[in-house]
Amino acid sequence: MPPKKEISLLPQEENSQSPLARFLRWATGVGRVVIVFTELIVILAFLSRFWLDRENADLSETLRQQKAIITSTKEFEKDYLSLQERLNYIDKFYKNTPDFTRYIRSLVNTVPNDIFFQSLSFKKQPEKSDLSCLAQLYSYQESSLINFITNASLNPDIKSIDVRRIEKKSRDNKYYLDVVISFKQSEA
Repeated sequence: MPPKKEISLLPQEENSQSPLARFLRWATGVGRVVIVFTELIVILAFLSRFWLDRENADLSETLRQQKAIITSTKEFEKDYLSLQERLNYIDKFYKNTPDFTRYIRSLVNTVPNDIFFQSLSFKKQPEKSDLSCLAQLYSYQESSLINFITNASLNPDIKSIDVRRIEKKSRDNKYYLDVVISFKQSEA
């Protein structure tokens, strides 16, 4: 049997100090280190995938829970914002509304006891910011109506009083009075 021939790229023992032999030894040594280092990186990447998959699952679950919370509170937020808009509207409305209780109290203090109101309506003139009141009242005595007109003209809260109608109906023995009362603007 003939001897086997071997092919080796490594230099023979007799040429071990040649530049090509030294380069090949260095290249194989560095190549092994590079291959081992690359394998370590691949193994670390493979192992870190388990940790990253777990983190991804946790973050996905947290995101799903937060979406559910936002979806469940969406209707509440809509109602809350609607309520807030209505409260702002009411606040703006009442800031621009005169103090009716003050004017009604002043008017009640002006009216004698035997005069009765049929209707009372307030009207604010936006361009003048004046407040006026249309009052329809009646009494069984003419002197009570005169006292009311006199008291109203002396009231410091009333700017003017305009008598629109005085009428006596014989069937029911009442005196009817329609007046427009203009109030002075408050100092607020």
